[in-house]
Amino acid sequence: MRFHAGLKVGALLLALTAILIFAGCTQPATTITPTPQPTATTPVSSTEVPTIAMDTQTLKTELALYAGVFAESVDGNALATALTEGPNSTAFATVLDDLKAFKEADSRIKYVYTLEQRDGKVFFIVDANYGLPDGSNYMDEYTDAPTELSAPVTAPIGVGPYSDQWGTFYSGYAPVNTDPAGPKILIGVDIRA
Repeated sequence: MRFHAGLKVGALLLALTAILIFAGCTQPATTITPTPQPTATTPVSSTEVPTIAMDTQTLKTELALYAGVFAESVDGNALATALTEGPNSTAFATVLDDLKAFKEADSRIKYVYTLEQRDGKVFFIVDANYGLPDGSNYMDEYTDAPTELSAPVTAPIGVGPYSDQWGTFYSGYAPVNTDPAGPKILIGVDIRA
């Protein structure tokens, strides 16, 4: 089971890399030319100061893609069952194993978790760090969730930077394919800002 999940994540990361390359979100390896540093005699104008907006947008796009790939890979039926049966269920353990494998896919990922959106509120279902001091608990309300989660998420999105009780993050969120008449379930992926 663990080998299968790792293989599935590996294949998904390969697909994600291809998507990023074809979408122009990555740059081919080039020779790095050092940026000239200002000296006491070289004034720095506002046009010379690099902005992080493009890097921020690229990171948010990457996180949205990660969330989308993870959302397609997680077993939506098991996640819906974990939502109704709770942390002592086999379904919860299955989803927890999948989330841990997703988290191991990229060393930058700090948290991977699933959420339920209900009546304008957000609740944690399964967290890859479940049972650890920095993990969320089953059905804890995410009271300081990013404002983008106040409306239903219908497609992968990247958000941030924002701060919550765990720190400051950039995150990706994507809906998980479950019964359309059922609860609105998301997967979240966080990288520290």
